[in-house]
Amino acid sequence: MTKNYLPRVAGRQTMSLLLVFVLALFGAQQSDAQTITANQIGTQGGYTYEYWKDNGTGSMTLGSGGAFSVTWSNIGNLLARKGLRPGAKNQTVTYSASYNPNGNSYLCVYGWFTSPMVEYYIVDSWGTWRPPGGTSVGTVTSDGGTYDLYRTQRVNQPSIQGNATFYQYWSVRTSKRTSGTITVANHFNAWQSRGWTVGSMYEVSLTVEGYQSSGSANITSMSMGTGGSTTPPPTGGGGSNNIVVRARGANGTENMRLTVGGTQVGAWTLGTAMQNYSVTTSATGGINVEYTNDATNRDVQVDYITVNGTTRQAENQSTNTGVYQNGACGGANSEWLNCNGYIGFGNASTTAGRLLTESVAATSSLDAAAAQVYPNPSTTGNFMVQLPAGPARVTIRNSKGRVVQQLDAVGPATIPVQLDTQPGLYYLQVTGAGESVATRLAVE
Repeated sequence: MTKNYLPRVAGRQTMSLLLVFVLALFGAQQSDAQTITANQIGTQGGYTYEYWKDNGTGSMTLGSGGAFSVTWSNIGNLLARKGLRPGAKNQTVTYSASYNPNGNSYLCVYGWFTSPMVEYYIVDSWGTWRPPGGTSVGTVTSDGGTYDLYRTQRVNQPSIQGNATFYQYWSVRTSKRTSGTITVANHFNAWQSRGWTVGSMYEVSLTVEGYQSSGSANITSMSMGTGGSTTPPPTGGGGSNNIVVRARGANGTENMRLTVGGTQVGAWTLGTAMQNYSVTTSATGGINVEYTNDATNRDVQVDYITVNGTTRQAENQSTNTGVYQNGACGGANSEWLNCNGYIGFGNASTTAGRLLTESVAATSSLDAAAAQVYPNPSTTGNFMVQLPAGPARVTIRNSKGRVVQQLDAVGPATIPVQLDTQPGLYYLQVTGAGESVATRLAVE
């Protein structure tokens, strides 16, 4: 009996531990599949979620990552969403959904701007009524589809700042879909081109909204990334020198900054994929791409920079104080920054107008056929610019070389450009992947 007693106790302990583990695992799975029936905001799966309704019956069930499902019945108004707060102006949203509305409903990317406060919708599908009604003021082509543009106003209605009067910006797809990628920058730029102010980011979310209706939706997958580059407020001020740095981090958390003449004009946290990081500045002098290595296994690779459309390859530069060569920090002719240091790329010129004029006549390897503008000339100052695939910056300068308008977008896309300027000759430059094409614009 004694010999058998201890093993039996150990067996019971093992079974007890196993039972605790199973219950914990079951509880964790239930937590991932949490169902919400009361208005609530929280974080789960790496995203911020919000469930809100005014009356009626509904529920939201949280899935893994960006996934969620929602049902509603005889509601007044209901929103279920997952996304990022504040998000970024170059956010991309990739999703797949099963969407079954019965009545008025939207499947969309949704969010708010502040300063000024604006509610926005990028609608991919809808129920029995196509929002928001009225007449479209234009279109934008993005992510394989065409979207109609609208602006409406809400007076003394609920908002993120209580009851208020505010604008709504709309991009509504001309044909429905329930999966794909939405590149928000293309829509933000289209709204800005019409003089609609795009303020500070408050939210970017994939959203299901129901209004005086019933229905269900299952977002089986949703993920968010970034496409192209977001220009931070340059501390060097605005101006006519456009500098694009193409770089990546080995770890994805490296911090890089750009200085011109010793003045910081841009700073970014890098991802692991090559991206373009852009600034426009009036600063002149030596251009340095700088890196501070604050941890192990972190390095920065700089492919090249462009200055007003002219490419300067990192491996051709004779000053690189951050590369690790021959057993020490410092060297030359390398794309890598392994230590604290910088790559020197020469000087920023004050003759941006002259450089642009030269680039108009130059031969470029960017696909000129994919970067087109029409109508040209224009009697209204309104143009449509067709962009090639990939991140692109559209810059328009007057005959003296001064920047009069600049937009970031991700192609392939066709974006509207509206010039509220005097008749005359202007220069349009499309820069992408370190290369550029330019053409003359005529406003009659």
